[in-house]
Amino acid sequence: MKTMIPGNISILLVDDDVDDQEIFLLTMQDTGTGVECEFACDGIQALEKLGDGGYQPHLIFIDINMPKMNGMELLTALKQNPRLGKTPVYMYSTSDQKEIVTKCMELGASGFMKKSPDIEELRREFSSVIDNRLPL
Repeated sequence: MKTMIPGNISILLVDDDVDDQEIFLLTMQDTGTGVECEFACDGIQALEKLGDGGYQPHLIFIDINMPKMNGMELLTALKQNPRLGKTPVYMYSTSDQKEIVTKCMELGASGFMKKSPDIEELRREFSSVIDNRLPL
């Protein structure tokens, strides 16, 4: 699924929960920043989208708990890919246990965001990530 919000920042969200994809999209729209959002339902689908080199997002957000290939496995695969290794990857999950966060950072995550029911809090966090992203 691809949703355009006018702008020049491309974001991939990898999350198997369609409701979380919708919340992510609404939150991105609320940031007031133009972005293009792509979605993948698991790590395998994300690697397929990214595989041929035709799609290179500026930022990637990954849920940890997914079927087929979990978020940490996908993070590892992305960081081993010479083309994608420098792309900022943020883990985006309901699990924020210290051990999980530490492991994700050790694997190369740029940051960790806890899913929150508070849309305003999410908007602030997403805005901060977008504002501080690497130069395009």
